[in-house]
Amino acid sequence: MKQEIRGWRGWVAAALMALPLQLAAAESFPSKPIRLVAPFVPGGTVDAVSRALSVHLAQELGQQIVVENRSGASGNIGAESVARSPADGHTVLLTASTIIVNPLVMKEQPRFNLDDDFTPIGMVASTPLVFVVAPDSGVNNVQDFIAHAKAHPDRVNFGVGGFGSGGHLAMESFNVETGTRIPMVIYKGSAHALTDIAGGQVSAIMDPVLTTLPLVRAERLRAIAVTGERRSDLLPDVPTLKEAGVPNMDFVSWYGMWAPAGLPDEVAARLQEALAKVLAKPEVRAWLAEQGLNPGESTGAQFAGLVREERRKYARVVEQAGIEAK
Repeated sequence: MKQEIRGWRGWVAAALMALPLQLAAAESFPSKPIRLVAPFVPGGTVDAVSRALSVHLAQELGQQIVVENRSGASGNIGAESVARSPADGHTVLLTASTIIVNPLVMKEQPRFNLDDDFTPIGMVASTPLVFVVAPDSGVNNVQDFIAHAKAHPDRVNFGVGGFGSGGHLAMESFNVETGTRIPMVIYKGSAHALTDIAGGQVSAIMDPVLTTLPLVRAERLRAIAVTGERRSDLLPDVPTLKEAGVPNMDFVSWYGMWAPAGLPDEVAARLQEALAKVLAKPEVRAWLAEQGLNPGESTGAQFAGLVREERRKYARVVEQAGIEAK
């Protein structure tokens, strides 16, 4: 018993000694420029969102935000670099929902665990996927597409802008829900896939509003549905897949922010508060809306819970569709 009491007293003493250091760190945070790692190449959605937010976060935090593109392994290389960084709030990660899909579909597993190695800061934004076909395909709606796919299975395929992407899993779920067996054509990025669909080499794709909308507006692609629970404000005449008769298609691509695990609570709260303030700014919300993005509204534990729900959803799709790791 005496040994247990001494151990307990030692733990309390250590905690009390560490508390002033944590408070001092929080009070001085940020004390230098913050490195925001965007783990994909420049020009994509993650890069664009990171750079747009960095300006406003710098204003809120009073320090420069330096965006660093560290791409590779579907975002895993950049994410790992953040997980191994000091937990002082001066290095953060902004990445896409692929971070929870990668462990489900990749043979070479990430060398980090999202739950154990990171502190969740918050959801940054989300966007529905747009189901597009070629304008001269003869397909005017989702039921047309399903009927055509079942009548001519050898003439229909899906373009996929990356193995394990949100669009990939959405397409696999579409096959499950509709009883079709449409094969996937895997691309390294969606730009080439969208061009091939417009040219008639590929039948369809589901990709974010940001990448599909310019081609839809130019009438090079036809939008026949969107994923998610509601229609896109930028495509108000395009029904959701649920409205078109295909349930369980609430897929969205989303983007979140994390810091390394072990972040002092006060520093985490400061980052969460800054992110929430930035996402509430009218000019930021207007910019996001122009990109077809909806601002995030969850931070901390609430964001972590959302991530767990999304992981369970994607795991079900991988199992139902029989997707084999690559």
